[in-house]
Amino acid sequence: MLRRFKQKSDGQSLVEFVLVIPIFLVMFFGIIEFGRAWETVNIMTSAAREGARVAAVTNPDPSGAAGAAQRVLSAGNINNAVISVTGPDGNQEVHVTVTVNYTPITNFIPGLGPWTLSRTTSMRWES
Repeated sequence: MLRRFKQKSDGQSLVEFVLVIPIFLVMFFGIIEFGRAWETVNIMTSAAREGARVAAVTNPDPSGAAGAAQRVLSAGNINNAVISVTGPDGNQEVHVTVTVNYTPITNFIPGLGPWTLSRTTSMRWES
């Protein structure tokens, strides 16, 4: 009788699958969200750098620097950004800050809510 019970394993694979799939899905969607957030931060950094460079080599007109940063953000499909241009300050530096409210596409994972991502670049004003 014990031998027959030992050989019978109907449903074992299903039970193992049910135990493993939630962990796998959380890891899978976590990797996707981390990759999307990393890409967004990289685009924001490039936009802030481009805006600061335009402000540093030209007259620090906020609309020109913000326009340059917005072009980079638009190329990266980021539409809800706030761009702030300040300077030149006492050290003759211009500062460009790009802020985005990042919303994950996988809202069913607890703790993954909207985040505020911000990147700032400072460059010396070349007068």
